[in-house]
Amino acid sequence: MRAHDATYRIARSSVSAPRVVLPKEVELDVKNSPSASLEEKRRMMELLKQFEEDSLDDSPLLDDSDNDNEGEQAADDLQTRMQNLDLDTASSDELWAALTPTERERFLCAVNDPHSELAQQLLASEQLEKAQVEPWWEPEFPSPVDERPSPLGMPASPTSTRRNPSRKPSIMSIPESLTRQAATSAVSGPLLLYNICALCIAYAYTIRRFAWSPLSSLSESNPDRVAVRQSITRLAPFLADRRSTMIHMSLLAVVTDLWSHFPSNHANPQLFSLLLRDSAAFLRPATVTVVTPQDLEEHPSPNALRVLSDMAALFTEAQDSTRNRPTSGVPQKAKPNHVVHKLTFYAAHVLGTPGSMLRVLADEAIVRAKSLENEAKQAAGSGSTMVET
Repeated sequence: MRAHDATYRIARSSVSAPRVVLPKEVELDVKNSPSASLEEKRRMMELLKQFEEDSLDDSPLLDDSDNDNEGEQAADDLQTRMQNLDLDTASSDELWAALTPTERERFLCAVNDPHSELAQQLLASEQLEKAQVEPWWEPEFPSPVDERPSPLGMPASPTSTRRNPSRKPSIMSIPESLTRQAATSAVSGPLLLYNICALCIAYAYTIRRFAWSPLSSLSESNPDRVAVRQSITRLAPFLADRRSTMIHMSLLAVVTDLWSHFPSNHANPQLFSLLLRDSAAFLRPATVTVVTPQDLEEHPSPNALRVLSDMAALFTEAQDSTRNRPTSGVPQKAKPNHVVHKLTFYAAHVLGTPGSMLRVLADEAIVRAKSLENEAKQAAGSGSTMVET
């Protein structure tokens, strides 16, 4: 079922946005998502049934004798309701509607607590562990000392230290004339690096939020494709606005602007610290590279080019439409649009920017990330002190 899959994808990894799984959000996810696989539905029903039994067993409002009777009745009631549904054809909306308000509330509270028994069962699932794919820029084997913050405070999976990295997105073709123009503007024109940094942050958040990596792997028919596009354009509206002339002049301006566009329950120092580290990883050029003009994969800053290329592929639409589809069966050319043109221009700007400038920006992002991380630790310490007193 999509609810537990979405919850797992975000809560499982220590690199996910902190506490981004909220009861209302999960409920909407369940109601609006397409039907999940039969195996996922059956797994969810088993977990719900076990959770119902455990919750009643632990209830302080029931004595021992009533516990057994009430628990059995509730479990039987849930099983009866589920038997009336065909799991092969039932939609997520129908499955969610089969639960009582109390069951929904208990389940949502459980999955929102990473330390709850139900959340631990989800995290321990071998099937989900194998299906979990890390963002493409994450190393396959994490270093012994991982400096990245752990937003959820979840322990690392004891089953394996090996990650399942996704494939790296391909780098799009960038016209040489545009690259020459960008090289001139990078020195004498407006500084667009902070706009590119904003796009990197929006991209990293969207990858981690939706657990799709790379974004170009989303098919045209995938319902998440629209939501993923909206996530990026909501955080970086200057990308979708044809007439936008916004130019971020500092990293502080980038963080402040993005913070205002984030969902209110997602924006916090720990999350931004993580995303700034992601951006630094995208922007930082290699120290020594041997590159030919045509081989962008060997460019000193290939990851920044991959980010922009992946977004360009996401926003590229097929030339044909449902209403006017050619009957020849010949694949149609991609339909250009202003968003793709902007992303191509930003990619050319990366090519034309000296590596030293990109390195300074990456260093600045790390400094800001550490500052936000310290802020989060101080806030947590103040909170614990208040609780103790």
